[in-house]
Amino acid sequence: MSVAETQAKEPVQWNPQQQFAVCSAIGAAAVLAGLWVILAGLPKFWGDSWQAAFASHDDLRKNLFLSEALLILVELVVIAGLVFAAYRGLQQLVLPGVRSGIIFVAVMIFAALLIGAWVGTVMYDPRGGNATVGWIVLGGVVGGLLGGIGFLYLRAPGWYALMETAELQGWFHARAYKGNQGVRVRRGSIVGLLAVGVCGIITLSWRGSFGTERPDAPNDWFWLVPFSYAEEVQARTIIYVPLLFKVHLMAPILMFLALVWLAWRTVNVPAFADFLIATEAEMNKVSWTNRRRLVQDTVVVLVTVFLFAAYLFSVDVILIKVLSAPGIQVLLINPKDAEMEQQKTAEW
Repeated sequence: MSVAETQAKEPVQWNPQQQFAVCSAIGAAAVLAGLWVILAGLPKFWGDSWQAAFASHDDLRKNLFLSEALLILVELVVIAGLVFAAYRGLQQLVLPGVRSGIIFVAVMIFAALLIGAWVGTVMYDPRGGNATVGWIVLGGVVGGLLGGIGFLYLRAPGWYALMETAELQGWFHARAYKGNQGVRVRRGSIVGLLAVGVCGIITLSWRGSFGTERPDAPNDWFWLVPFSYAEEVQARTIIYVPLLFKVHLMAPILMFLALVWLAWRTVNVPAFADFLIATEAEMNKVSWTNRRRLVQDTVVVLVTVFLFAAYLFSVDVILIKVLSAPGIQVLLINPKDAEMEQQKTAEW
């Protein structure tokens, strides 16, 4: 009698880079989905639902102020829930480099989709055409880009090391580096960065770089889905994917939030933070003068400058008179005539 022995299969052990790639992909999908819900999906759903719910009540249907005010409240609740879920999820990620990997792969996926949307727009023919061939080409372009991203995350040890380094620098963490040191210099640096960035955002808004909204043309950002349309009686309805609601309002807000995060994280990068800390330590060693001494020194400097200017002017006038005297005639050019000639040349 023979007994067959079965060995339990051991679970496949992934190496750290494979775990990093899988966690980054899942996190990036969650980040992109959450951003889409906040910036485009929820406003689109709310607007359509509001119009449908109050189709028979013109006063409420046209009351955009009430609709958008309620939408803001709903958005705040949804944002709070997503932030809490993201915080709880990040607490489970102990593998180094995953946070930076999530952000970078999310940006890469969005860029790949953006390139795909551009290629589809170029290839799209509203008069018709072979949509199958277009989808094959478009799928090949997007698939190739996504495959390159996957290869970079799965098979490039240098990229994995770069993501670890970026995370160790603290760019994707909310903790401060030596937060109780160099406080004044850090705050001044943050204020300076915010001042420059806010001026840039205001300038872009004033110049209309984010567009304007009109009653017949909402200022929303969306992607057209190429080679995909629903034929109605005598028209074609293009299918589109909303990306950003009210660009002229949301884009400056998003840029300001990104600017605040960038300014705060910049002064907490270890190398730069140590420099700021050392700068404040040296500034604390400076012996600052009092108000009375400052006023006295300022008066001395101004009086000295005035006396030197008067002395040099007097010497210059005396030398011109002496050198242009009839007996000497070393200076043969009349300064007034030379000055008038120079003014004529400048005007010409």
